[in-house]
Amino acid sequence: MLQFRRLAFALLASSVALVACGGDDVTGTDANNATVQFINATAVSLDVAQGGTVATGNGALSYGTTSLCITTDATNSNLTVRQTGTSIPLPGFTPAFQPGGNYSVIAYPGAAGAIQFGTVSNAFAPSAGQGGLRVFNAATPGSSYDVYVSAPGASSATAGANNVGYGSGSSYFNVVAGTAQQVRITNAGSQTVVLDVGNRTFTAGQNVTLVISPPFTGSPVPRAFYVTGC
Repeated sequence: MLQFRRLAFALLASSVALVACGGDDVTGTDANNATVQFINATAVSLDVAQGGTVATGNGALSYGTTSLCITTDATNSNLTVRQTGTSIPLPGFTPAFQPGGNYSVIAYPGAAGAIQFGTVSNAFAPSAGQGGLRVFNAATPGSSYDVYVSAPGASSATAGANNVGYGSGSSYFNVVAGTAQQVRITNAGSQTVVLDVGNRTFTAGQNVTLVISPPFTGSPVPRAFYVTGC
């Protein structure tokens, strides 16, 4: 009987060890993942496919909308973007993610109607009690903007983002949270407002991207929309 108990205990210990090893393998796999969110700043409806499958919430993305927050293998994401209703991946999307990273991929219009992609990291921790804001310029080739954030109606303000060129994003910067802030866009180096985005109350600890996008046909004024990060 004593020998039987010893054998049973040894088998139980082996089983626990095997389960523990299996858990370590899963953790290692998770550590290779990245989080990715797609943002559509084009006039074309887009699908985001993972392994050839478009999940609910990742299809028919219209202008100003986003995909779900997608968890994917950083070194082999198997992600493609295609025009809604087609199965052909759009060229130009060459993801370069890092394990554990958090990214936004912005689709925006390029020359001759081609769709281009910009990938930016969301790695930023706002200061205590403040929010984070980043600007991406998806407007028109040759454009460059400054973005001012201030108390509503303030006559003077310091640009939070400077000289943000077409197809690029600024660094994140801290913004006041909990009270309304007025966001204004000017041409780089100018104090003349080209677009007053209006007032927004930012949330402490939350990162937001302001996407400056192409104007309506026949208008010189860019548009803009906000995206909350994953």
